[in-house]
Amino acid sequence: MNHPWGNNPWQPPAFYNQPGAFAPPQPGFQGFWGQHGWAPPSGVAFSTKYPTLHPVLASDTTQVRYDVRKKARNDIPPATYVPVRGQFATATSASHVRLISKAFPWSIDVMSNTPVTCEAVWDALHVALQQPIQDSEWGFIVGEKKLRETVDKAARRRAETDGEETLTLKRIDWLGSNTIFKGLDRLEEFQEVRLLPGVEPCTETWVVKLGSS
Repeated sequence: MNHPWGNNPWQPPAFYNQPGAFAPPQPGFQGFWGQHGWAPPSGVAFSTKYPTLHPVLASDTTQVRYDVRKKARNDIPPATYVPVRGQFATATSASHVRLISKAFPWSIDVMSNTPVTCEAVWDALHVALQQPIQDSEWGFIVGEKKLRETVDKAARRRAETDGEETLTLKRIDWLGSNTIFKGLDRLEEFQEVRLLPGVEPCTETWVVKLGSS
């Protein structure tokens, strides 16, 4: 397998040594894998499917399970969140990461003057899903009975939990009960079809995986 840092996966290039960068731990070093809440599968300290993606974000390595209805900092155990929040989301130190999903119809562009961090990815996902559902989106929802029932049920449950007197539909309601973050995937065929014609492609486009538990 070819790794972005060469034949020796334990010898990362210079940019991994920057403040905020991430690197696979040295043999015998627990590193962030020793934190509560997640651990590498089969003793592997990086994602074998997506070696350029921070393993706390990659679907095949992360064991982080948090509810995207909440801010990540409030739902991910501090022992996991604090050490990795400022670390780069990608080994490419990308300043532009695009999030899409089969669970929702919006593209979320995470852009920064500095490398996008894990925290920025989590925050962007939360903020985007807290936006009100637009009139054009509602026009699509009302044409799908099952989706309308899902959105209405989720919105009423959320309003009751939050103590809202006036029901306001939000994009998070589109997800129904599938609000648990399960990591990011790379699905080339879906990403190609999903890209709106005329929109500039983003090299670091990732598919958000969500579930109910």
